Amino acid sequence: MIKNNFLIILLSVLVLASCQNDSIRPNVPIGLYENGYFVTNEGNFGTGNGSLSFIDDRGSVSNNIFAQTNSFSLGDVVQSMEIINEKAYIVVNNSSKIEVANIDSMAHVATINGLISPRYILQVSNERAYISDWGIGGIHVLDLNTNSIISNISTGQGPEKMLIKDNKAYICNVGGFGLDNTVSVIDTENDVLITNINVGDKPNSIVEDANGNIWVLAGGNTEYDANWNVVAETPGELTTINSETYNVDGSVVFEVGDHPKDLIIDDNGTTLYFSNGSWSKSVYSFNIYNNMLSANPIINKSFYSLSYNDNHIYGTDVKDYVQNGWTYKFNTNGQVIDSNEVGIIPGGYCFR
Repeated sequence: MIKNNFLIILLSVLVLASCQNDSIRPNVPIGLYENGYFVTNEGNFGTGNGSLSFIDDRGSVSNNIFAQTNSFSLGDVVQSMEIINEKAYIVVNNSSKIEVANIDSMAHVATINGLISPRYILQVSNERAYISDWGIGGIHVLDLNTNSIISNISTGQGPEKMLIKDNKAYICNVGGFGLDNTVSVIDTENDVLITNINVGDKPNSIVEDANGNIWVLAGGNTEYDANWNVVAETPGELTTINSETYNVDGSVVFEVGDHPKDLIIDDNGTTLYFSNGSWSKSVYSFNIYNNMLSANPIINKSFYSLSYNDNHIYGTDVKDYVQNGWTYKFNTNGQVIDSNEVGIIPGGYCFR
């Protein structure tokens, strides 16, 4: 009986110790960010005031949540964020790093260094992720178990947004500060480049439709003289890629002077949305079976970035690039549902 009582006491102590280890940071509550979405705010270039906002399902906004939870700010130009294995991977472009945090509490977990000008991160397997980096003209391969860079893969110039399908990663090469017109295809099982597919100039965004085809939106290129007068322009293009053959099956060409961007797709995989125009843009829809550009926008407002989630369109407004910006939520008819003030230069979304 004494031996059994001793075992009960020992187990109780171990359970208590385990609970104490799980709450080693008692001032950091968990479960704060379960129902809602995140907005990445770039901040002013060179000032290190990039931030992260969270908007819950009731439309209530919490700003600067990373810095309020931790003892430091995110850094200079918060570019994008992805949730991988219940952790937030926050890409900070001009600080050349990625900050990793617990998704439920935003408590800091790790810092990934060794980057130059990172843009986006994409999980490609249970143990690896790809990071697009303008600074190397390629992809960093990240070990998710150790949060360390294990290799690099060369692509085109200015690798940007990425998509994974059937163990293949498709990377838009937007050209960085120069010019490119390719999409790189990488075998994610072996981390090797398969091919580069020619599309329109400056491909900036990519989605997969309901039929498994890949759509790429290219903004077109503009050349200026020494006084910033336009001397030449190429048109934007919306290109369809066959994911089995890597052939271009077709393309739709925009008017010269328009520079479309931010291609997104609805939950059914049949309707595309994007911003189009010159300096001022509006949001247009495109049915994949119609193959015709619409002349009438569904949202007559110019956004810095677009996203789509759960049958709603989201767009950010940066105002004057100095004060706090706003995020807007619309239904697919273009009617505004909600709006919130967030941080400076809101540039991206991340949905749970």
